[in-house]
Amino acid sequence: MKLFNSKTIILFFFVAYCACNIYSCAAIQAPPGGPKDNTPPTLLFSIPSSGATNLSLKKVELVFSEYLLEKSVASSISILPKTFSPISVQYKGKKLIISLPDDLLDNQTYILLINRDLKDENGVSIDEGIQLAFSTGDIIDTSELSGRIFSDGEASCLLWKIKDSTDQSDFFKRLPDYSIDANDKGVYKFNYLSNGSYKVLGVERSESGSLIDPNSSIYGVPFFKRIQIDSSNSVVNNINIFFPEFSRSASVVNGKWVDDKTGVINFDNPIDDFEKSILVSVKYGDNDIQAKTFLDNKDSKIVHFSLEDSIGADIKTLINVESVFENGIMVIDSAVVSARTKSSQDTTYLKINNYSTGSTLKIEEEIINPFDIYFSKIIYEENIDNAFSLLKDSSIIDFNLVQISPMHYQINPVKNWLPETEYSINIMRENFKLNKGRSIKDSTMIIKIKTSKSEQFGNLIGDVVSPHPNSIVARLKSLEKTSYFYDAYVNSNSSFKINKIPEGIYSLMFYQDLDKNNKYSFGHLSPYQSSEWFEIRSDTISIRSNWDMEVAKINLSEK
Repeated sequence: MKLFNSKTIILFFFVAYCACNIYSCAAIQAPPGGPKDNTPPTLLFSIPSSGATNLSLKKVELVFSEYLLEKSVASSISILPKTFSPISVQYKGKKLIISLPDDLLDNQTYILLINRDLKDENGVSIDEGIQLAFSTGDIIDTSELSGRIFSDGEASCLLWKIKDSTDQSDFFKRLPDYSIDANDKGVYKFNYLSNGSYKVLGVERSESGSLIDPNSSIYGVPFFKRIQIDSSNSVVNNINIFFPEFSRSASVVNGKWVDDKTGVINFDNPIDDFEKSILVSVKYGDNDIQAKTFLDNKDSKIVHFSLEDSIGADIKTLINVESVFENGIMVIDSAVVSARTKSSQDTTYLKINNYSTGSTLKIEEEIINPFDIYFSKIIYEENIDNAFSLLKDSSIIDFNLVQISPMHYQINPVKNWLPETEYSINIMRENFKLNKGRSIKDSTMIIKIKTSKSEQFGNLIGDVVSPHPNSIVARLKSLEKTSYFYDAYVNSNSSFKINKIPEGIYSLMFYQDLDKNNKYSFGHLSPYQSSEWFEIRSDTISIRSNWDMEVAKINLSEK
């Protein structure tokens, strides 16, 4: 039997203990247990500190409050103005060592930008972009420009220093001189700016490194034509930007024939504001035929088109969509789609697209709300009035059938709906025959409707302190149903009233409708047009049924 020396055993355990300690010290680990750490990392300090002049060191050390995610570092740090040689960044856990290039200019202020791509080891981004300034000369630029971007998503602010008269209009054709990520509330701030004339844009954060296309990019323009920074105006505030949901111009995505007489065209943006301006023609052989158009029942990005006569199956055609302009700016781009008419007959049954079991129709006391019927196919010149009947229990109810589009009809009872009452709409197949394709599947389709209680509303009354800009519109926007808003002009007495508002929580916005088109104009890059002035109040407004909510003595900021 082999015996081990006691000193050997003690030495073995000592080495194992030391190895465990060394490993635990070297590893970067989150503390065990407890909730996930969602605290954003913060910059504790830099060496040299921001604002340093006569920079001679070629390295800048950044120290953060938490361990950083190494893969987030490379895309998060840049230097402005841009240098011929790139910076390099060395990862050290909580520290970043930035090596500056050798070609820094003399007497120049440089800004290190840290964007919100920088994350800690838990994947939590910094809460807003960071700017650090250093000068290679005796003086560092100190001017500031700040504001807020009102956007539903993450946004960045781009800033160009205008070089000459050509750059005044073409600045967006080059990358910006400065960019900064807005925080979660949309607030942004540029520090360490030099005197000069500037242009500002708000963009989606994912697009902050790309060139801006005036028509296809999504961007926000401020209501200032240009911004001047000088010794008498070194701190510029409230350069606010209202961000659109879509790009300025809609483009055709695709188009197709549904049969040999009708088709659909899909756009990348809603085109409901320009429905009456859309022109579609169809070319085949020596023929060039203007088509009738109408919007889809539910999707405002879809246009249906139809011809007076069928042109035959499997015919090669060119579907031409003409450009649409508003105030000299293109809002719908032209397109030509090559497509063949359908070669097979439509064997699907006609359906009601918007009906589902248990549908509730909201009604009002003073107005008869219609019941909408959205068909799955175009209804041509057929007389379908006799195909419908409206009943309450077994009693026949008088109604009017109104065509909104060839796929959209409305049933309006002669006398108002009763609250919390069940109705049925019967559609008889024998009286609803289509020239082409199948009608409804069953001999009788029954649509069950239940009405709601009579909907109640509140009102908003307000007055604005004079003086204020002309042509001001008050807009009440729902915070619960984002597409709902209500507008009213501020009258000559500086007051306004918005009637028939459903219960809910709202925000209040004011804007100056300079072009008198009854909607907010976001501005444009080419030709350059500033947006319309706006202000969004910080307090929310609660609307209750049968109440007049009053908001008095509203002070609007100066334009």
